[in-house]
Amino acid sequence: RKITNELKMRYKLKKAEEEGLKSGLEKGIQQGIEQGIEQGIEQGIERGIEQGEEKRSLEIAKKMIAAGESVQKVAEYTGLTEEQITEMVG
Repeated sequence: RKITNELKMRYKLKKAEEEGLKSGLEKGIQQGIEQGIEQGIEQGIERGIEQGEEKRSLEIAKKMIAAGESVQKVAEYTGLTEEQITEMVG
């Protein structure tokens, strides 16, 4: 009888551990997914801002070149490299 009770307790403990692990794993996966989505959104926003800034710099550079400014001056004011400007004008 004592052995039977002990086996029952071990079985219940084992089941509780399995349920705890399963629950913890599911919560961990969900948190990982949420963090991944959040980071993806943040990176997407940052990349969009960077692309917008670069596009604006290129627009300004085109206007400056059209107005007769030197490649060096355009690079200084826009933050673009001389190579980028030369390729754009090219």
